[in-house]
Amino acid sequence: RDVGARRRRPASRGSVAARTRAAAASRECRHYVNLKNGIEALPTLRDDLGVRSYEFVRIQSSLLENGDCEKMILELDASLLLNLALGRSCFVWDFGSRDVVKGRGNPRALWYGAEFIRYALRKEWFPEGVGDAARRENVPVVRGKQVEREWATKLTMFSRSAKRKIRYYRQFIPDDVRDVRLIGVYRPTTHDDDAEYYREVLLRHEFGDGGDVPDVVRDERETIEAIERLSYNIFFAGVEEPAWLNQK
Repeated sequence: RDVGARRRRPASRGSVAARTRAAAASRECRHYVNLKNGIEALPTLRDDLGVRSYEFVRIQSSLLENGDCEKMILELDASLLLNLALGRSCFVWDFGSRDVVKGRGNPRALWYGAEFIRYALRKEWFPEGVGDAARRENVPVVRGKQVEREWATKLTMFSRSAKRKIRYYRQFIPDDVRDVRLIGVYRPTTHDDDAEYYREVLLRHEFGDGGDVPDVVRDERETIEAIERLSYNIFFAGVEEPAWLNQK
């Protein structure tokens, strides 16, 4: 194929949208419960969505409040990073304690933590840009504010071990993977700091009798639709939220 010729002919909006829908319909999904507030999502995952295979992750809001993004990256486990490198859609479930009255509750682990993780991986894994658009800008937005300069400085100041950790997974990226599919799922909670509640929910679902019920397998698009029917909120990226929601 003449790659240069293909790039000189911009694709129509219709063809791009069709490819986007087709890609979303072919992506495998993985689910991660963020400790500890995300434990509240276990009944939804298991009983409502039929997801029995999920994993745990810990994106600490306390680290983000102190701006310690490097330690957050160092605490990420191999499962999440490898699945993202393989192009799978990774849904991180969490519950927030702020703006509960307004029904928002987007936790810092998502609007700051997941946003920074996505930014760092895109920068290190896809330095020439992401998606179908060649060299598409990777501009991080946090609550309406562009933070490119601040975050680029943070990433530059990472230790050698932190940079090695990110770059290690680059070797596993398939040729047709061109972006990081890290998706936040959230709701407000009224159980923040209720350690006994989270312990009870966790033990009940981890050691309860779930039977030999197989996982309900959904692709990315089907998963998002099912989540929204349950009145959860989806967070993809601050700058790309409208485009993300419109791609279904």
